[in-house]
Amino acid sequence: MTLREGRNELTLLDRNSPLRFLLIEDALADCEPIRATLTAEFPNAQVWSEPDLNAARVYLAAHHVDAVLTNMSLPHVLGVRAANPETVLMAVTGGADSPLSLWVLAGGEEAQPTREEQDGAGLAAALLWALQRGHVEKEAEGYLQLARGLLDSLEEPTCVVDSGGRIVAVNQAWRDFGVANGGTDEGCGVGVSYLETCDHAAKDRMHSGARSAAIVAEGIRHVLAGSLDHFSHDYPCHSPSESRWFSVRLTPSVINGVTGAVISHRSIAAMHEVRRSVAPRSLHDQLTGLPNRLLMFDRIEQAVGEADRRGVGIAVTRLDLHRYQQVIDSLGYRGGDALLGQVAERLQEQLGPRDTLCRSSADAFLVLWHDLDRPDSAVELTERLVRSLEHPFVVADVPVPISACAGVAIHSRGHSVDALLRSTDAALQDAESRGPGHVVLFTEEQRAVTTFRRSLEADLRVGLQGTVTQFVVHYQPLVDLASGQVMGVESLVRWQHPAWGLLGPNRFIPLAEATGLIGQLGDWVFEQAIRDTATLTHRGRELDVAVNFSVHQLDHDAVAKVQRALNSGGLRPDRLTLEVSESAFIEDEEATAGTLAALSRLGVKIAMDDFGTGYNSLLYLHKYPAHTLKLDRTFVAGIGESADDEAICASIISLAAAVGAATVGEGVETMEQYAFLRSLGCQQGQGFLWSPAVPIDKLGAALAACDEVPLAAPRSSVGRPSTAQDSQVAALISKLSAERTPFPAIATTLNRTVGGRNGLPWTAASVARRLPAAGPQAGSDTGGSAPLVLVCADAEPIRRTLTADLEMAGFEVDGVPDGHAAMSRLIDPEARAISVIVMVNEVPPDDTQWLISAINGHSRLNDVPVLLVADAATAPGLEVRHVRFDEVVFAPFGAPEIADTVARLAGTGRIMQRRA
Repeated sequence: MTLREGRNELTLLDRNSPLRFLLIEDALADCEPIRATLTAEFPNAQVWSEPDLNAARVYLAAHHVDAVLTNMSLPHVLGVRAANPETVLMAVTGGADSPLSLWVLAGGEEAQPTREEQDGAGLAAALLWALQRGHVEKEAEGYLQLARGLLDSLEEPTCVVDSGGRIVAVNQAWRDFGVANGGTDEGCGVGVSYLETCDHAAKDRMHSGARSAAIVAEGIRHVLAGSLDHFSHDYPCHSPSESRWFSVRLTPSVINGVTGAVISHRSIAAMHEVRRSVAPRSLHDQLTGLPNRLLMFDRIEQAVGEADRRGVGIAVTRLDLHRYQQVIDSLGYRGGDALLGQVAERLQEQLGPRDTLCRSSADAFLVLWHDLDRPDSAVELTERLVRSLEHPFVVADVPVPISACAGVAIHSRGHSVDALLRSTDAALQDAESRGPGHVVLFTEEQRAVTTFRRSLEADLRVGLQGTVTQFVVHYQPLVDLASGQVMGVESLVRWQHPAWGLLGPNRFIPLAEATGLIGQLGDWVFEQAIRDTATLTHRGRELDVAVNFSVHQLDHDAVAKVQRALNSGGLRPDRLTLEVSESAFIEDEEATAGTLAALSRLGVKIAMDDFGTGYNSLLYLHKYPAHTLKLDRTFVAGIGESADDEAICASIISLAAAVGAATVGEGVETMEQYAFLRSLGCQQGQGFLWSPAVPIDKLGAALAACDEVPLAAPRSSVGRPSTAQDSQVAALISKLSAERTPFPAIATTLNRTVGGRNGLPWTAASVARRLPAAGPQAGSDTGGSAPLVLVCADAEPIRRTLTADLEMAGFEVDGVPDGHAAMSRLIDPEARAISVIVMVNEVPPDDTQWLISAINGHSRLNDVPVLLVADAATAPGLEVRHVRFDEVVFAPFGAPEIADTVARLAGTGRIMQRRA
């Protein structure tokens, strides 16, 4: 049924049920207008009449009606209202000759309509309003009863709070818990502010539950504000007779149109008892009794949450021991365990009551610092930890010196636990690169490097997916030193990065090793190299191929994998050499030995790469099959510069000959190095003297260029200074260094007075090597030193040439191969400040642009001038116009021109305007 009044429309909720009205006709004549109005406005309604109040009471006791209408005075009808509280009651005055006046009684309230409602239509509208209101109130009461039933059905003590944190309802379990624990509040807390109660308890620092109360109060605020969709916290609630633990859980709930919350309390006493009994075994390190990583990570997560809520300072330190493996080698594993126990005790003595120490791995520890007032506090505390280990330990009556380095990271609001731990790892890596005893605080610069590394790691994974297209293999010739003929090639991978250009292996191989992607990358390089070189020949000779093999490739399937690749590519096993570095030997000695022996039986040759750089190299030579030893390039580079490096090369070549192994010299760049290695009986060499590594399509031209390199005349050694000259040099260096003369100036004096050695001029580096061990380090004082120049060049020969030229001109020089190495050197807080940066166009364009951008954005570096030494033909590829250098020197250039430019920049500093 629908009633229209002007533009308003009222619709009954139930159209199928006719309305039933009861008229009490105390004055029948007065009721006739009311009856007529009801009949006109509600044609389907059923209208009954009773002559007086008593008869109406009898009728109502036996029948249901929707509304009672009477013209009796209001005080006389209150009896009907009291007997039928749910029935709408309307008192109407007036008659046919006067306007109707009415009062509607529903839900214990009365309302008087406006003058416009005091006609027939107004009577109908008021009546419908009263009926609908009664329906809604009845429905709301039903919902309230349902909600009360649901609350009471919960076994956990539960309450409901409004938007202000005040309790508006509790369930039966809540009431029972209050009674059982001596509660006397008849309302069981209804009307009390739960939030204010928690705040009051949190302020009582003597109360054992103060911390939990503060945490719960903060959780309530977040839930009511809508910033958390749920919150939970475990807390103790002990009684004199028992230990009790509860877990409080808050979930938001809409109450009267605004957000409130339902708070439940679940008993976890049994679960807590299980945790307490199991924790010593499952959550603690069995050797030291310290929390293990699982428990430590949980505590760090809780500390991070507390720090974000309360704004307190926390930090994490990752500490790594040095020489622990040597302790194992000398004292065995029991000795190592005894040492770790003593280390843990000494570290624990340095911690506060809320700090946590964890043994995170064999020789590494984590520390969680609480309540820090400033970032430097964490560094100072960590330095105290490191210093505490300086005094030697005693294991089995043997003094055991141990040292450590550490990385520290301060938690920043909003950062995750994983981000905090990754930051400590990055800081520790920096500390380890500086040596034992160093403590490094993670900085924003490191965060940028870490972010770049993660980005590069993601790109590396994408580059290795599906058909590999971003990686290419370059090949460097291997030359027989006796005949000058090319005997083979070594395969070296490059990454054609879509954004950064061509990257050398030093940019991504360490990352591939750290992320475990080196196995997948190595397998691809191995298979590609076999496909490229299976039919490779030069001057009618089949060429061998050497491929680097990582520890991750020396698995149980290595032999079958190599056999499949050889069969598929058509390469004979005797033409393949697998180069294995020292890291492959230290993982699993027995398994590695078995795999290498099986590969050797297959006919494949095994080469030990970078031989002599590891302290166990001789042991490996005894245990593993080795057909070739490769002299590390650092020893080869010292030929003509260092008697020690020459002696090491001679020793390795003699050792190889004694065990029947061949030798290969890496990084040969000069005829002097070539001649010296040949005189010692080294069989092969590789390096820029013959050719850099080139793509397969340029290999033919590179092989032809190797034939143009003349044979070096064998020499017993590179000429050394005479005894008299050596004494004169030593005396002069000692005298000048005592006077704190800078190394470049000493080199200039030697070249002028004594002359060069072996036809080579003295340099600052060669002077430093001859400095007496106990003598002062000339040039170490910044005030009396020559300007320090950083040379960034990808090609080692150019880097060495520039270094020599600049040192001859009186500068001190540091050399690095790429932009990231340059930035690491530039931001080193303990290293001497750089005066000028020299970049060479061989450095990839991406590296150049990245380094310039990094310098521009660094407050300590934006005054350091940058010089580009560029080939005019290739410089446009560097986008010189888009990268702001202070000076650009184009080829052809000479040493004086570069030295003069560097001197001018060192004197004037930054001379170009930075981009806004």
